[in-house]
Amino acid sequence: MNFFSVKDLEVGYQNKAIINDINFNLDRGQILCLLGPNGCGKSTILKTLTDHIKLLDGSISIVGKDLNDLSIKEKAKKMSVVLTERVLPEMMTAEEVVATGRYPYTNYFGKLTNEDKEIIDESIEIVNGMSLKNKEFRSLSDGEKQRIMIARAICQESDIMVLDEPTSFLDIRFKIDLLNILKKLSLDKNKTIIMSLHEIDLISKIADKAILIKNGEIFKYGAPEDILTDEAIKEVYNLNNGSYNIAMGNIELPKVMEEPQVFVLGGGGKAIKIYRALNKRGIGFDSGVLFKNDIDCSTSMALGHETIIEDDFVNIEPKKIEMAKSYIKKCNALIDSGVSLEGINRENYDLLKFASEKGIKILSLRNENLDIDFIKCDSTSSIIKELVFQLEKYNSIENRLVLNKCI
Repeated sequence: MNFFSVKDLEVGYQNKAIINDINFNLDRGQILCLLGPNGCGKSTILKTLTDHIKLLDGSISIVGKDLNDLSIKEKAKKMSVVLTERVLPEMMTAEEVVATGRYPYTNYFGKLTNEDKEIIDESIEIVNGMSLKNKEFRSLSDGEKQRIMIARAICQESDIMVLDEPTSFLDIRFKIDLLNILKKLSLDKNKTIIMSLHEIDLISKIADKAILIKNGEIFKYGAPEDILTDEAIKEVYNLNNGSYNIAMGNIELPKVMEEPQVFVLGGGGKAIKIYRALNKRGIGFDSGVLFKNDIDCSTSMALGHETIIEDDFVNIEPKKIEMAKSYIKKCNALIDSGVSLEGINRENYDLLKFASEKGIKILSLRNENLDIDFIKCDSTSSIIKELVFQLEKYNSIENRLVLNKCI
């Protein structure tokens, strides 16, 4: 028997369904992430699971027992919640807010025992919030409030934690800390966690199962390793412009449509910053020769006009080198990212030499000396600055030649 089971669930407002046919099962200690564009219904599903919104149809059960058959206190012991709505308690410290998570366990007078107080402190410590415990909750930043509300959910000691966009308002440090905390809670304390996330790249790092939601339907459900693909993300988010790469976790803006003026000699992850800097400034480029498994390859394909690609772990075929030379001849400059000139990359030297012989300006991040003339640059920004100068000079000469012909 599954620990937590949702069968044929239909959710919505005022008897109008937003999403139906929601089915999933979770074991103890598993993490489920909901993913989809804004307004797709993630929060509605979570609020229905936590009984903040009445389900329209279907069933939700814990260890075979229908959630609706549990009392309020029993539900609170089974499930804790952190929703996107910001609570603003009057005149309460952060510690007092966390302490409200103990209400399912206190007596009618709400008196906290020493054990309760230890659990409160432990929960605050888990979210690294001890420096906040005596501060008024209303005075905290949004990120600090989020951490305190998560501490409150931990303090509740429920079997299931439901969190709506828990990483919102958190800086990168606390975002990593929080996800690490949730993973430890699932592994060490066997807590089942259900949450929505916007960060696609984080889901495969933490979730055991994922649900992709599109246009009021469950688009895909399963292990994130199986269902999160570039194509699925493109379809769910209707990405007509730009791209997302699951393997790299990269979002890229649409490529510029200007004709290539630059050839980038990339490889080994050295050219990604260059590709993005060129695209950001509206400068079209070609790139190569890149191996299929090279970290530069996906970014070049997303942003470049032409990317010359070779199979993995083989010597570059002569025809690929000739293709690269044909692109180089059409460009006004070559950017050398400093990629290796050894082993199967040795043909890169021939491309540098070819560009030099053709009188094409070479802007390089390379440290070693070569018997080739190039302009040494010490950073990506300096190489772009020099490139813009060279292109302006070249275009000025071209314009003068055209004007002379007209005269």
